[in-house]
Amino acid sequence: MDLQDRARTVAIRLHSSIQHPGQDKETHEMHLTGELIDKKGKTYLRYEEQQDGNRVSTTIKFGAEESLILRGGAVSMRLPFAINEERMGTYGSGPATFDLLVKTNGLEISKNADDTGGRFDVQYELHGEGALLGTYELTITYMEGTQ
Repeated sequence: MDLQDRARTVAIRLHSSIQHPGQDKETHEMHLTGELIDKKGKTYLRYEEQQDGNRVSTTIKFGAEESLILRGGAVSMRLPFAINEERMGTYGSGPATFDLLVKTNGLEISKNADDTGGRFDVQYELHGEGALLGTYELTITYMEGTQ
């Protein structure tokens, strides 16, 4: 990393809710440790989690107008977010990959005044083959240090 690049260990709280059509809303919460990376004027949050015994790595690229979630490992996913816009994304598990339409209804990124932490909020819909798959809300808070 050059002098303008910086990586910090952060404690992460991830809270998500999913509303599939015709079903009750599901909520999930995880506490993880990850890295907050400032690189060439861009900010990234990176962490790993275990799903059914398999590793999934996630990188979130923060942007005021556009953000992106990339996941790799047991699950591969590309979710681009741009407020009040529709963007093409993908989801894959094993050999199968599906195209998704991502409609972002809300996107907010904030940092603490002392730059030791922050928050990422996104509300979005996922559509596949012309049908609504679900409505999602994701809130990630992070703070320098470990849990």
